[in-house]
Amino acid sequence: MNFMIKKIAAPLILFIVSALAWLNAASLDSQSGRELEVVVSENKTSLLTPLFSARRAPAYLQAPFADQELQNELEKIVAQLPGLSCVNLLEDGRVIFERLSNEPVIPASTQKLLTATALLENFGPDHKFSTKVLSETQPVNGILKDDLWVIGGGDPLLMTSKYAERYKDPFLYTNIKDLGLRIISSGINHIDGSLIGDESLFDDMRFVDTWPERFRHTDQKQSGPISALSLNAGFTQWDPVKESNGFNTPAEKPAEYAVDVLKEILEENGITVSGNTSTGLAPETAFFEIAIIESPPMDEMISQMLLGSDNTTAEILLKGLSANVETPGTSSGGASIVTESLKLSGYDMEGVEVMDASGLDYGNSVTCALLTELLDGGSYSIDLRKSLPISGKTGTLRKRLLDTPAEGRVRGKTGSLNGVISLAGTVDTIFDRSLSFAFITNFDGEKGRVKYLHDLILLEMVKYPQGPSLALLAPIVNNE
Repeated sequence: MNFMIKKIAAPLILFIVSALAWLNAASLDSQSGRELEVVVSENKTSLLTPLFSARRAPAYLQAPFADQELQNELEKIVAQLPGLSCVNLLEDGRVIFERLSNEPVIPASTQKLLTATALLENFGPDHKFSTKVLSETQPVNGILKDDLWVIGGGDPLLMTSKYAERYKDPFLYTNIKDLGLRIISSGINHIDGSLIGDESLFDDMRFVDTWPERFRHTDQKQSGPISALSLNAGFTQWDPVKESNGFNTPAEKPAEYAVDVLKEILEENGITVSGNTSTGLAPETAFFEIAIIESPPMDEMISQMLLGSDNTTAEILLKGLSANVETPGTSSGGASIVTESLKLSGYDMEGVEVMDASGLDYGNSVTCALLTELLDGGSYSIDLRKSLPISGKTGTLRKRLLDTPAEGRVRGKTGSLNGVISLAGTVDTIFDRSLSFAFITNFDGEKGRVKYLHDLILLEMVKYPQGPSLALLAPIVNNE
């Protein structure tokens, strides 16, 4: 079903109904309202307002006043934003405020909203990736004469408990220890051969080749090395408390690191391994399944990606999207699928460029209109919204808007690069209304000032709707 048609039709119908209501109200309100009294209780409380009066829909009477009030305040704030900024604010498909909303801009990590939508459209929320352990022969009397092959399936959340549980926001992950225990439960107590990691589901590019040099060679450690068999996001060491990748040490050979850890788990549980660990392509004759473990479902992986703005998870999932069509999976192949998927779903992709999954690439361009479209009425807008960080509470918004009326009322995907600050999400206002928004600023200057102005926009939004009280616009009640 094309949600674009629904979004256009609903406001049009409401406009026609409102117009007819006003026309009828002009004539009916001039008549005796008491002739149309409706008794609603035994104490003769009645409505004096005619059936077709606009007062019967007070929220629509309030909207022009409330919208104008908000627009006036936002005009003052947006005028202070430096550089190029796009802004878009919607309520149920109705545009309340916009500035350059169709202008392509660099999105930073709000790019992940496009990635998440395409993943849900292609895989669905329940899809899981599998990590398999295979051999060419079956164990006999607990002894496996051959090598054990660990086949990476593109699970971005294969982790040790020490790595996963240091995060402030808990999330589901695939514990590699559980994979080790499943190998043990298969009856193996000795392996004559080696443990070999197979990461051939993806190409051998560890980073997106169009990233700036400082991202590609991990100077800033914005992402771990991308692999189909990735453990702990490809990091061998990390700070036990601080979540930033800047404190991490990337693995030179991610798949070999994964089987190294798996071998340690086996040996700690009494399984002896005669051979070494390495990486390679599993032979076609390795079809005996010794063990298998599945990732969390796709919606949980997306939640982890959005909550902490995890670049490694995003890029692994992008290659997984590509590998779902043709192996080996590539970043460019995944980016093309994101673009085509969103086009086929009816989103306006004019001026939009998808270069990666995470938003680290300066070649990405999106529009604020597209971001609000994804969040406001898209096929998976509900899934996106529930996965976003909450202001003052979780994820990348944990320390933002604390001790303000917007604390706990904003769900949003943040974005930050040198020269880019962005935010897209939803606001639950203090009057129980829900607004979708996106604002992106591309600029040369100080980030703090831009974030401050973006937060001022949110603080104005949270007061919506300001204007005449609904009590003044509601149907007139006569108490006799």
